[in-house]
Amino acid sequence: MTPRTRLGIVSVTALCLSYASTGAQTPTPSAGQTPAQCMADVRAYVTKRAAELRPLTSETSARLTAERTAMTKACVARFDIKTTADKDLPGLVALYADAGNLDLATAAMTRALASTSWTAAERASLLSQSISLMLREPKSDARNARIEKIMDDLDAMPEAFDPKIAAHLLLNGYYRFDDIDAGIVKHSTWLINTGKTLAPDLRKKYGPSMLSAYTDMAEAWAGQGRTPEALALLRRAVPEWPEVADAASRIQPIIDRYLLVGTKAAAVTAPRFLNAPSGTTRLDMTGSVTLLEFTAHWCGPCRESYPGVNRLRARFGARGFRVVMATQLYGYFEAEQGLDAATELDRDRKYFAEHGLDMPVAVWEVGPNVNDQAYKVGGIPQIHIIDRHGVIRLIMVGYDDANEAGLAKFIDALLKEK
Repeated sequence: MTPRTRLGIVSVTALCLSYASTGAQTPTPSAGQTPAQCMADVRAYVTKRAAELRPLTSETSARLTAERTAMTKACVARFDIKTTADKDLPGLVALYADAGNLDLATAAMTRALASTSWTAAERASLLSQSISLMLREPKSDARNARIEKIMDDLDAMPEAFDPKIAAHLLLNGYYRFDDIDAGIVKHSTWLINTGKTLAPDLRKKYGPSMLSAYTDMAEAWAGQGRTPEALALLRRAVPEWPEVADAASRIQPIIDRYLLVGTKAAAVTAPRFLNAPSGTTRLDMTGSVTLLEFTAHWCGPCRESYPGVNRLRARFGARGFRVVMATQLYGYFEAEQGLDAATELDRDRKYFAEHGLDMPVAVWEVGPNVNDQAYKVGGIPQIHIIDRHGVIRLIMVGYDDANEAGLAKFIDALLKEK
């Protein structure tokens, strides 16, 4: 954790000089007497100023950010962990977190959790808030274990229904984004089972969020080779949640994706390929056991997959295993905007080389991406394992290093097939 020091009092003179240098408006100091009220004043001010500054440009957005930052700092300077009343500590935690002062937020939360003044419902809400706060810490298995311990404590509280659901939804979303199957399965299972017990008004309230548990669990199972179970779960979702009006439109594309397992893989086509003979515009998915990954230069989880993919290639390449990547042009690269096709293609070439990815990369340029359509890409990285006969055998959306052992076993078995 990066050390942070407590902010000092922001003087009116310094604040005015700061605003003069940025061209920003000097905001009216908050009159809020509690951290929560102070933060509410900041948000109300930002909403009002955003309307005044429309249409927002990069310059006016920077000005608005500067104004919001200064008001938040002024709020932070008004309160102290030691003297803030217990009842206001949750608001102080939120204020510090909003200001990016994670150390202070953690200290305020520690004091809050040590207090015995809370009702059971209030303590449950505090535990849920502490989970949200801990997710701001650097990622690690140890941090996740601490979060799960708090979640278990929260689950043990019968009074904590709304905070429990909020925390499980938050953690399920986090684990899905980070592609951690064990967390997805744990929290999706709780949400799916709990959804069956909800009263009609709560089913209406939580239905759209609960539906994500079905898709998250299905994607985790399918990535483990449990496609029939994933499809069965997805087919349960719509009849089990008739309250969700768009349930079918949300679920059916995912069903269609996993119905590709066992079917012939389409050839990957593109007007240009990197790391392929000049003039290549098509690559058939037969002859080798193939890992086909849909990726992009802006995709963080994709970058996390590359070392594992390269390890698999090093391990099995001599036995007839290959990797193929598919991407497209987006008109930008990192901070560079409005790039023409040739320039972005050059950036992509360097990007893939820097990650040791010297395999064929299909680069779609303009119009509907036929590769995405053929493979029903819904999120990246999306990985397809294809056997020598060109049949799709597994689809994995997302990647975590914990998946590598399972993928290696799966690939090894396909390589042994005739």
